[in-house]
Amino acid sequence: MTNFQFYTYELPCFNCYTRKVKTDLGWLTPSMKTDIIDQIEVMLKQQGNDYKPYFTVQVVCTVDEAKDYLLLNYYDNSESEINHGNITPTVVTEIEDQITEHMTAEGVVIFSHEIELQNCDDCFQENDE
Repeated sequence: MTNFQFYTYELPCFNCYTRKVKTDLGWLTPSMKTDIIDQIEVMLKQQGNDYKPYFTVQVVCTVDEAKDYLLLNYYDNSESEINHGNITPTVVTEIEDQITEHMTAEGVVIFSHEIELQNCDDCFQENDE
């Protein structure tokens, strides 16, 4: 398996937009994380205070990274399952199809990756009342 880690990042609260909240970015390589954060920062500057509940960013992968990216983020496989080859043949076929579908002429794979904003503790408590 390539060097994937589960990352989070401080993003504005979905409700009040003023407090920062730890938000899951997903399983990414360090370079994917950097690229995603750069994309999010541009979107935050462009949107001002007009937020949507999620950000859709582009993840650029090699073919090998794309397999692990899909297994970790969309098929919820663990690192152990991936490292030991415990992936069903059906999933392998689905992943190969997705990679083919998202392959560019340059030989990289590009996926849309969604990041959902969270509520801060104060807003979360207000919504519970």
